[in-house]
Amino acid sequence: MKNIVIRTIKEHDMIYFEDSITAALSGGADSVCLLLVLNELSAEMGFSLKACHVNHMIRGDESDRDEMFCRKLCERLDIPITVYKCDIPAYAKKSGLSLELAARDIRYRKLYECAGNGKIATAHTLSDNAETVIHNLIRGTGLKGLCGIPPVRDNIIRPLIGITREQVEQFLEIRDQDYVTDSTNLSDDYTRNRIRHKIIPEILNINKGFYKCFENEQEILYRENRLIEQLSEKAYREGYNDGALFLTEDIPIALRKRAVGKFLSANKLPVSSFNINEAEKLLWKDGRFNISKDIYVTGRRGRIFIEKISCEKVILQKPLYIGKNSIFEDIVLNVRKVNAKDINSFDNSRMIDLEKIKGTAFIRSRKNGDKIKLWGREHSSSVKKLLNEKIPPQKRQHIHFICDDEGLIFMEGMGTAKRCICDKNTKICLVIDTQTEE
Repeated sequence: MKNIVIRTIKEHDMIYFEDSITAALSGGADSVCLLLVLNELSAEMGFSLKACHVNHMIRGDESDRDEMFCRKLCERLDIPITVYKCDIPAYAKKSGLSLELAARDIRYRKLYECAGNGKIATAHTLSDNAETVIHNLIRGTGLKGLCGIPPVRDNIIRPLIGITREQVEQFLEIRDQDYVTDSTNLSDDYTRNRIRHKIIPEILNINKGFYKCFENEQEILYRENRLIEQLSEKAYREGYNDGALFLTEDIPIALRKRAVGKFLSANKLPVSSFNINEAEKLLWKDGRFNISKDIYVTGRRGRIFIEKISCEKVILQKPLYIGKNSIFEDIVLNVRKVNAKDINSFDNSRMIDLEKIKGTAFIRSRKNGDKIKLWGREHSSSVKKLLNEKIPPQKRQHIHFICDDEGLIFMEGMGTAKRCICDKNTKICLVIDTQTEE
């Protein structure tokens, strides 16, 4: 097994002479194996080694047990160790992250802090990589997701990425080295654990050589993805100028979309297949879409760029007319006047009782502090809250509102205010439809 680790280190240029390596040590089998192997190789390859343990304070006494185990192991091996004690449950609550994501966020922050300018070694194995790829495949992924865990990313190295969990346990058994077990790894409440406990064993029943096949496929995908990454990076560099991105149609769409993803990432915007697709369309059609809060991706004359448009500064408002009403580019609110007797049932998501409108009706965009008391709700609701609950982020800045002299009476996508709904006494209805102009 040690030879596989040496081969992995050399193939991916992970460690050089006089490097400083910080091993992420949880106390579990994989991380203990990593520490032992690196300790045996440090003198041979001429690098320094230290360990970092993060006590997440999630599992009470069990977390403290893991910390003590790591301290004693490093003391026996004469390896310097830095321990961080972090209240992950409190951080998760404050940040709105799941416990799993909060723990990962803090763990990597502390690893970077401990490593300084050195490298971080994590104990990801071939088994972890297979589970990650299956997880990505289940959720939906592209080529990057199928490539799984990279052997090297920035200053993070993964020397065990070529060995399985079974090989790890055999290595520790031969050296009579114990380790701790995280009780959460035994539960099937987590998707990754279900993959590990149920799906992987079934795959191995079908093909006992699965891991070898998987490793070979990963090598092929990794090389091909790296080539595409290099070409898309070139397209991005050549197309980027003065805050805008220009890409011609002769660039293959796979490269264009990756270049757009790099553009969004460089501007610290959420990168998803939806956002990439919407932004790529704007290379060929003038317009914009809301990508995050008051941030827009705008397309103009074959280029895309980022704009910040504050709701407080731009309030669009026009009188409401029967027929087509437009305050947003390419989007129309169509209003029809219909006799109530000609309608079999009232749809309070898109109908207003004309006689209940107070004063003049206007169509407008959202204002800060807007509230509406919708039909079926006992209290007025914040428009901001309703948008966050029901409307996709990319559509929130293009929602139509209708108001009269007393306030909001209609919110597109949510419905009519209770005071203006149609009922059995209604004589004239305003029927409202949204359409996109070609």
